[in-house]
Amino acid sequence: MTSSALVRPAALLEREHELEQVRAALRAVGQRAGRVLVIEGAAGMGKSSLLEEARLRATDLGFCVLSARATEFEQGFPFGIVRQLFERQVLGAGIEERERWLAGAAALSSEVLTASPSAVPATPTLSPGPGPGPIPAGRDPGYAWQHGLYWLASNIAGDAPLALLVDDLQWCDAPSARSLAFIARRLEGQPMAMILATRPLHPTAAPESAMLVADPVAEVLRLSPLTDAGTGALIAAQLSTEPDERFVTACIEVTGGNPFLVGELLDEVAARGLGTSAAAALEVGTIVPRGVANTVLLRLARLEPSAGVLARALSALGDGAQIGDAARLAGLAGADLEAAMAALISAGVMEPGGTVRFTHPILRAAIYGDLSPAERERLHCAASKVLEERGAPSGQVAAHVMHTEPGADLEAVALLRNAARDALALGDAAGAAALLARALDEPPAYEDRVAVVLELGLARARAGAPDAMGPLTEVVASGEHQEAIVAAAIELSGMLFFAGRAPEAATILRRAWERVPDDGTAREQLAVALLGASYTSASARREADATIAALRDPGGPARNVIQATTLATLAMDELMYLRSAAKAKDFAHRALAAGLPLEPHRGEAWAIVALAVLSATDELDPALRGTDEILAHARRQGAALTVATISALRAFIGIRRGELIGALADAQVAIELLPDLLGAEFVVLAVAATVLAGLERDETPDSLRQVVERTGIRYDTEFSPSSQLRYASALLRAAAGNHEAAIDELRSCEVEHPAMGCENPAVVPWRSAAALSLAELGRHVEARALAAEEVRRAQAFGAPRAIGIALRSHALVGPSDERMERLEAALEALAPSPARLEHARVLVDIGATFRAAGQRAAAREPLIEALPLAARCGARALERRARAELAAIGVRPSGVHRAGADSLTPSELRVAELAAAGGTNREIAQTLFVTEKTVETHLGRAFRKLDIASRRQLPDALAHAGC
Repeated sequence: MTSSALVRPAALLEREHELEQVRAALRAVGQRAGRVLVIEGAAGMGKSSLLEEARLRATDLGFCVLSARATEFEQGFPFGIVRQLFERQVLGAGIEERERWLAGAAALSSEVLTASPSAVPATPTLSPGPGPGPIPAGRDPGYAWQHGLYWLASNIAGDAPLALLVDDLQWCDAPSARSLAFIARRLEGQPMAMILATRPLHPTAAPESAMLVADPVAEVLRLSPLTDAGTGALIAAQLSTEPDERFVTACIEVTGGNPFLVGELLDEVAARGLGTSAAAALEVGTIVPRGVANTVLLRLARLEPSAGVLARALSALGDGAQIGDAARLAGLAGADLEAAMAALISAGVMEPGGTVRFTHPILRAAIYGDLSPAERERLHCAASKVLEERGAPSGQVAAHVMHTEPGADLEAVALLRNAARDALALGDAAGAAALLARALDEPPAYEDRVAVVLELGLARARAGAPDAMGPLTEVVASGEHQEAIVAAAIELSGMLFFAGRAPEAATILRRAWERVPDDGTAREQLAVALLGASYTSASARREADATIAALRDPGGPARNVIQATTLATLAMDELMYLRSAAKAKDFAHRALAAGLPLEPHRGEAWAIVALAVLSATDELDPALRGTDEILAHARRQGAALTVATISALRAFIGIRRGELIGALADAQVAIELLPDLLGAEFVVLAVAATVLAGLERDETPDSLRQVVERTGIRYDTEFSPSSQLRYASALLRAAAGNHEAAIDELRSCEVEHPAMGCENPAVVPWRSAAALSLAELGRHVEARALAAEEVRRAQAFGAPRAIGIALRSHALVGPSDERMERLEAALEALAPSPARLEHARVLVDIGATFRAAGQRAAAREPLIEALPLAARCGARALERRARAELAAIGVRPSGVHRAGADSLTPSELRVAELAAAGGTNREIAQTLFVTEKTVETHLGRAFRKLDIASRRQLPDALAHAGC
C-alpha cells in the first residue's frame, strides 16, 4: 500500500458514505425539502471534519451557513448555542435586512438574541426578601421563543438556503437543544438543513439533546472505526512508509481505529524515531500507558514551562476563552504570552486564528484531566475572580464557581443567585436549580437562607421537578417573609394540583393563609389562587367553601383584581349551584370588563371561568369575542399554552352556536399543540368537543373513540372540565347502541361535587341524554322522571338553550299525545338563544311527530325550515334525518349547495378562512403554529373542494357555502 492510497485527510478517510449523505442533505434543500442529519461518533472519529466539509460545500452552493460549537463549560449558558448560530448574523445585518428577518412571529426571538439575560422581560416578579434580585414568575416564554427562532430561521432562509451546523451537541445547553428540536420538526417545505455532530448521548445526562437525536425527523449517521486498510493508508501517508501488518494491528489495538487517536499515536512514533516494522509494533503499546490521548502531555513536557502553564489555564477556561483572561490566569504577559501561545499552536495543541480553541476536545480533556484536585480548585477560583473583575456575564463566572468546593463565600452565593435568575429568565429552569442548589451548599447567610430555598423551589417547579416540593413546603412551613410564603404556596399548590393531588394543593393554600397576617395583599393573593383552583377541582372547592360563602358582590365595576376575581367566582357559583343565569351573566360581564388574569399553567384561569359562564348562559357572541381577543394577543406573543386552552373553550362555544366545522378546527388546534406543551389539561375540552361535533357530523363512534385514545386524555373526578369528556364518552356509547353503559356513565355525574358542573343542565345536560337512552331500553318511567327533573333544573336556572334541550328530551320520552305541545314549548324556549343547531333539531322532531301522526302537510314546513339550518351548521346526521323525513312525506328538496364546503376538514376550513381574510401563507402558518407547507397543502385541498382557482374567490365561495 502506498501513500497515494490516502486521498483524504485522516478524519475523512473511509467516510465516503457519510460525505455523500451530507451532500444529499444539502441538495434536498434546493428542492425545499428540509433535512436533519446527525453525525454520531466517539471523540476523534471525524465528526468535526465532516461538519467542516458540510460548511465548505454549503458555502459553494450559495447557502447562508450559521454554525456553533458547544463546549463542556458552557452548558449552563441558556440559549448559548442559539446565540452562537443567530446573534452575530442578526446584529451584523443592515437595518432593512434585520427588520425583514425579525418580521412577524420572528420578533419573538429578539428577546433571546438582542438582550442580556437580565433584560429579558419576565412578567410579575416575586421578591422573597433580601437578596440580589427576584426570581421571575408568570408566563413561561419558552414556546414563544422557540416559535420565534423557527420563523427567524425561515425568514433568513427566504433570502438564501440556510444551513445550521452544530458541533459537540452533547454539551448543548438545554434551551438551545429544545429550540433546535422545535425547528427540526418544522423543516418540511423549508430551504433549510440542520447538520449536527455529537458523541453518543445518554438520555439522563443530556435529555433534550438525546430527544432531538431520537426524533424520527433526524437521520443518524453513526461513524465506524477505521478498517485495517484505512489505518494502513493513514500510517503510510503520515509516516511516508509502508507499515508492516503487525504494526497496523498494534495501532488498531491501541486506538480502537479512532482516526484522531491514530494520528496522535503516529506523531509520537515519529517523535521517537520509531519505524513501522514488526519490531516497532512491540513498542506501540508502551508509548502512553494511560491512553493514546495523553500523548499531548508528553508533547507539552517538551515545550517551555510557560506553554504548559498556559495550556493548563486554557483547559480550565475552555474553548472560546478570551486570551486576556487566559493571560491573567496563567500569569503571563507580553512576549512570554505570545511565545507560549505560538508554541502550543506549533505543537498542534491549539488552533491558529482569532478564536482560542483546542484543536480537539480530546486534547483539552487530557490536559484538564491531568490537573490535580488542588490545581483545578485554584484555577477555577482564580478564573471566577478574573472573569468577575472584567464584568463577564454572571453565568460564565458561575460556571467556574460550580467547579469549586463550598467555602461560605457570601459573594459566591450572590453570584450564583444572579446567574440563576438570568438562567430562569431565559427558560433554563433546570440550570437555575443547579446553581441555587450549589448556593445552598456554600451556604448563604442565615437571614438569606429561606430566600434561597424559595428560589430553588421555584426553579425546580418551573423545571417540572418533583423535588421542588421539599423546598417549597419548607418555606410555607417556616418562612418569615409573607411574600415568600405566598409565592411558595401558590407555586406548590399548582404543582400538586396538576400532579392530581388537588386536596393537598388546597390545604397548602389554606396553611399559608393562616400564616400570613390579614393586613395587606398577601391574603388576597392566596384567596385568588384558592378561588381559581376551586372551579377546576372538586377537592379545592371543598377547601374554599367557607371563603366563597363569605364573598359579596362589590357592587358596580370591579376596581382591582380581587374584586374582578370575586365577580368571576360569584358568576361561576351561580352557574354551578343552579341559581340564576341572569346574575351569572351580570357577574361574568363585569369581571371581564375589569380585566382578568389568564394563567392556565398555574390553575388560575380566570378569563376562562368568566367566558365559560357566558357560554353556558347563552351569551355566545360576547363569549366568542372574548376568546378572539385573547387568542389574537396570545398568538402575537407566541403563548401556545394560552392558544391551546382558549381554542378548546372556543370549540365548545362553536358547538353551542351550531358551527360544527369551526368547532372541530378550534379543537384540532388545541389537540395538535398538546405534544409541545406542559400544563395543557384544559385540552380535555377540545377532545370532548371533537367527540360531540363528530357525532353531529355523522362520524362513527369507533373513529371518535380512537381520537380520544390517541390524545391520551382521560377524565377524572378532580378536574372539573373533565365532566364534559365523561358526557361525550357516554354519548359515544349511546351512539354505538350500548345504552346500558351510556346510562351508567351518565349517572356517575350525579355523585360528583357541584363544582364539576353536573348539577346544571346548562353545563352538562346528562339527565336529558340518560333519559333518551332509558327510553331506548323501554324504561319509560325512569326516563320521564329524569327528564322532568332536567326541565325543573333548567327552568330554575333560566338559560334558554338548556331549557330547550331539557324540554325536547321530556317531549321525546313522554306520552305521544303530549309530545307536540312539549316540542313547541322547546322551540319557543330556544327562540332567544343563538343555538341554531338545537333549534334545527327540535324542528326536525316536530316534523317527524306530524309525519308519524299522518299530518303530512303540517310536517313539511318545519322540515323544510330545518334542512338548510342543519346544513349550515354542518350537522350531517341531522340533515340526513331531515331528508329522510321529507322523503317519507313525498318531498324531494333540492340539494343544499355548499360548493364542497361540507367536505372541508376543520384544518382546511380554518386555513381557508384566514386566507379569505387576506392572510398570506406565512402569516397563516404563524397564526396557527404550523409550517407554510402545511398551509399550502390545506389551501390546495380547499381550492379543489370548493372548485375555485384563486384566493380572490375564497370569500364568495365560503359565504356561498354558509361557512
